[in-house]
Amino acid sequence: MATTDVVVQKALYFCLVPILLIFLMFMFIQKFGSSLKERLISAFWNRAMVKYHTAMQDIKKIHFHSMNYHKSADLYLRNRGLLRILEIGAGSGANFEFFPPNSKLTVVEPNAFFEPLFYKRQSKSDIKMEKFILTNAEDMKEVEDNSMDVVVSTLVLCSVRNVKQTLKEVHRVLAPGGKFYYWEHVHDVPGTWLHFLQNLLTYTIWDLCFGCHLNRNIDHLVAEDKTLFSHIDQKRFDIPLKKSLIWKLVRVHVMGVATK
Repeated sequence: MATTDVVVQKALYFCLVPILLIFLMFMFIQKFGSSLKERLISAFWNRAMVKYHTAMQDIKKIHFHSMNYHKSADLYLRNRGLLRILEIGAGSGANFEFFPPNSKLTVVEPNAFFEPLFYKRQSKSDIKMEKFILTNAEDMKEVEDNSMDVVVSTLVLCSVRNVKQTLKEVHRVLAPGGKFYYWEHVHDVPGTWLHFLQNLLTYTIWDLCFGCHLNRNIDHLVAEDKTLFSHIDQKRFDIPLKKSLIWKLVRVHVMGVATK
């Protein structure tokens, strides 16, 4: 009888303990998982973007250069040579140096852990902060219709839950004639190993771990709805970062300017 009790106890131990641990882990993730992932992503992103930004700096200067000649829809700002800019997912503010001096900036950012990094960068620039909005790009209701001269998106549309809804929001907040500057990694062409790998990782661990879709054709989605933009100028290119596996996975980029 005693031997039977020992066997039963061991069986219960080996069955119940893993179940209990899984349950506790599930409860922990439910309570803290989202904020923990956001904290880790913000810390990683801030470090990784130093190398990325250095490599992309000259190309970005060319990409954003035409912003200096754009005229504000707001007569007061236009007469003073200023713009009202909305950046979606500004992160730590790596793009600020490319914006025209004294631009009036609004930021939409879903990750609260980026906010202190953002303010640190903003305090060292001549960009004038108007509003920081903690929300998702698909729902920018705090931003008025037709209020922005420029909307900027850099490595953001890969992580939004609904790209089409985000683009509709971009269109809504842009003033007539306003410009949407986007810079995103995209899905490689079919038939390549990178195309296959981007699909495989997106459907397994990449979205779960990083909240990022490697297999989105952002350039196709921007051009798909003909009612959003009157003119689109965009092109694909390969980034000059090839040593790291992560940058190899997002090697193919698109940069573009779409006009409302």
